[in-house]
Amino acid sequence: MSTIIAGERARAERVAQGPDGPENARIWALDPAPADEPNDSTGALARALAEFEAEAIGQQPELVVLADDSDAALAAALIATKLLIEVAATAAARVPSSVNGRLIAQLTDA
Repeated sequence: MSTIIAGERARAERVAQGPDGPENARIWALDPAPADEPNDSTGALARALAEFEAEAIGQQPELVVLADDSDAALAAALIATKLLIEVAATAAARVPSSVNGRLIAQLTDA
């Protein structure tokens, strides 16, 4: 099964290397913003949406695993849902105290 693990790079790598980590999973994390791009959450989310959609269309995964509640993980959840790709979330991605975590929980429960 082709899988992408999305989120902050360090957390995604921990999920991939963990005992329940999917075999041959590809890690996707949002790279730092270019120097000429404003450093705000909205810009980062917009960039993450575009980048993850290109990744998902290119890789055609059967599953997207969300490693955390970052903007990258939220973008992956939104795009995977749009493309009808199965989405699973770790406990760290479903944090009820964060807006992203609550949205991720709703998307993965849908």
